[in-house]
Parts: sequence; C-alpha cells; structure tokens
Amino acid sequence: MAESGNLAEMEVLGESVFAAWADALPPVAPPASLRERVLGRVRAKAPKSLLRTVRAEDGWVQFAPGIDFKMLYRDEATGTNTFLARLQPGVTMPEHTHSSTEECYVIEGEIKLGEVTVHAGDFHLAHKGAHHGVLSTSMGALLYLRVGWGEHIPEASPQ
Repeated sequence: MAESGNLAEMEVLGESVFAAWADALPPVAPPASLRERVLGRVRAKAPKSLLRTVRAEDGWVQFAPGIDFKMLYRDEATGTNTFLARLQPGVTMPEHTHSSTEECYVIEGEIKLGEVTVHAGDFHLAHKGAHHGVLSTSMGALLYLRVGWGEHIPEASPQ
C-alpha cells in the first residue's frame, strides 16, 4: 500500500479480511460494572415517548352514528394506523375496495362482510385492491384494525 488509509486499497482488502482480523483478536472481558453503567445511561436518556399506554376509557371518538373509533397507534415507519372500532347493533357500511391492506381481528360480537361472517376470535385480512361486500352487524362488534393511511373508510349508517 502506498498510503496508509487509502480508501481504494482498503476496498481491495474487502470485508472478509477485516472480519478475519477481528475474529483473530482475543476476547476482552469488560469490567463487571460496565454493563450496568451502560444500561443505566441508556435508560436515563431513553425518551418517554418509547412507552405509551392507552387507557380503556380514554380516546373514543364518534366516527358515525353507531360507530366509535379509538386510535391506538400511528406508525410513521410503516404508514399504518392501529385502532379499535366499536360498532353498535344494526350498523352497516357500503361495499368498498381497499386502497391499502387492512388487518381486522374481531374481539367481541360478529360482523358480516358480504357473504362472509367473522366471529369473535376470528382474523380477517383484506389486501390492497380487495373488494368487500356490505359490512353489517346485527349484534354489534368490537374490532381491532390496522390499516394503511391511504385507506378510505366508507360512510356508515345505522339501520
């Protein structure tokens, strides 16, 4: 090598050479107190926004007559919203096509999506471009939903 630290020469050596050198080094045991000191500093600097609790009674907003939504989380990295939807008995929503993928888990009650009935404990997935028939519930339902931001939510109506 003509010059120490020449980038072109380092690229010729490749990552495998540097990995072999690192593997050849004998392990060094850090002082016993180091782990706790490092973890203590990480905990002290961790922003409180890394933790979030949404209380059961808080955050419900009426979306339409008979339908309440509760936003749980908006994930900026994936472009998704996670929320609960509480549907009163007799609510219907018109058929619609999904503009993004939607995940739906029925916590309580049941819903009909066209000819498909989804009961408590069932999971329903609608990929982007999927078409649903009319959504309805005769007994009411509590749903956990995760949808993309681009998702258009159709108008709802009580029966």
